[in-house]
Amino acid sequence: MTAQQSGPGGRHAQPPEPGLDGGATAYGTAGAGSGPGLDERETALAWTQAWQVLMLVAVVTFALGLILLVWPKATVIVVAALLGAALLVSGIFRLVHGLAGRDLSGGTRAAYVLIGLLATLAGLYCLRHIDVTVVLLAFIVGVFWTLHGIVDLSVAATSGPGTGRGLRAFTGVLSLAAGLIVMFWPTISLTILLWVMGIWLLAYGVMLAVMAFQIRHVAKAALA
Repeated sequence: MTAQQSGPGGRHAQPPEPGLDGGATAYGTAGAGSGPGLDERETALAWTQAWQVLMLVAVVTFALGLILLVWPKATVIVVAALLGAALLVSGIFRLVHGLAGRDLSGGTRAAYVLIGLLATLAGLYCLRHIDVTVVLLAFIVGVFWTLHGIVDLSVAATSGPGTGRGLRAFTGVLSLAAGLIVMFWPTISLTILLWVMGIWLLAYGVMLAVMAFQIRHVAKAALA
């Protein structure tokens, strides 16, 4: 009696045939141990592109912060223009992350979209009204940073382990502290505002760079 005629035991002894319906396809979704699914591979390819965009945003943010710190004689107009550009870049990134982040929870995506809209509107306002006063500029920045810090702390508190919650919590505390400082400092000067904004942009740029490398590592592991 051959293996084909021996009943269920014989049928189980047959090796699976490769094909679209079998469990031995390279990127199929049937069966455990058959390799990453097609959706997983597409997600990994998207991560490969996402980390490059995120790294670009990190470099731009870090560069803007560095410019503010090494340019002590900058005028309010220059600061408003640089800050507007930084807020605009950060806002667009948050919007894209919130709208396209399929691996995020609904609350996290909504928070990112909200922060993205606020940052984009604040950036456009600074770019269109570059003759703002120091007090008004500090208020705009303070409101954005305060809300940004609250959102980052909420995401860090609700996210699971291994999701960069420690780094996100740190930036949340930094954003909240910076926002409260510039909002409730009645006699804040342009120099102090420059230092606070520059330090925040540097720290946020570093956080984005770390996130980019983490996404790159995950994408490489998924494609391996």
